[in-house]
Amino acid sequence: MSNSFLGIDVAKLKLDVALLRDDKTRTRQFDNSTAGFQALQAWLTSLHLDNLQVCLEATGSYAEAIAVFLHQAGYRVSVVNPLRIKGEAQAQMKRNKTDRADARLIADFCQKHNPPPWQPPSPAVAELQAITRRLEVLEEMLQAEKNRLPVTPVKTQPSVQRMIANLEQEIEELNHSIDDHFDKHPELKEQSRLLQTIPGIGEKTAKFLLAEIDFSRYESARAVAAYAGVTPRKNQSGTSVKGTNLSKLGNGRIRKGIYFPAIVAKNHNELVKEFAKRLEERGKSQMQIVCASMRKLLHIAFGVLKNKTPYNPNLAFGG
Repeated sequence: MSNSFLGIDVAKLKLDVALLRDDKTRTRQFDNSTAGFQALQAWLTSLHLDNLQVCLEATGSYAEAIAVFLHQAGYRVSVVNPLRIKGEAQAQMKRNKTDRADARLIADFCQKHNPPPWQPPSPAVAELQAITRRLEVLEEMLQAEKNRLPVTPVKTQPSVQRMIANLEQEIEELNHSIDDHFDKHPELKEQSRLLQTIPGIGEKTAKFLLAEIDFSRYESARAVAAYAGVTPRKNQSGTSVKGTNLSKLGNGRIRKGIYFPAIVAKNHNELVKEFAKRLEERGKSQMQIVCASMRKLLHIAFGVLKNKTPYNPNLAFGG
């Protein structure tokens, strides 16, 4: 039984795929749509592959649909951080960067490194994520329109005002949808309640975290922190140590979402406040302290949910 590896380079409108089998590569291109997914599956079925592993980069919503489709079709799917693929290209000293070449590179990476299988979020989390991400888009649009209003010519101000009113209405309806979703899923509602017992995490942040992180899929707080890209990375060359920064190899959306909650926690959460004080005494910069507080806050969130226990400053939740 020979193994086969399918690399997929995902773009907004198309999928470039490269199939590596018996040291030979075959390439195809399909639409990034339901019809394109079905055409890809038909092509793979026609090849009678014994053992296929699919690999693609984590590129947000464009990649999620095909990953879910192939996972549901029974294929082993791995979704990897784009920086790992970039590192592979640098290691191979690749000069050409085309969609087809990228697909081949991803297939080669899959064969060499055998990345772990990807699991899609549960339906409840996936639906919550879709709603909250749509809410985020509308809130950004609303803020842009509000910023635009003071400098808008008088003639077009009514248009901007109508847009603001429409966006506020849509945002209100989406917030109602989120509340209804939690009412329909008691487990998520209880998790939200537990997260809100943590100083620094309010209702909005709790719902955001539950939408972006399926905590039940992680075995440790460190794994959650790695997914968010808030684990430390030393910058060292020879005997010179230039500092420690965030790895930023994970979900940037989470880092953005917990930045301000971490600042609040640094000032008002007993565990995070003491942790930040120790870092300050060691000469860490304020930005390093905030970043470390982001990681600490996620550790605490993981511990609270894992133990199904409200926040307690006397317990070292999450390590």
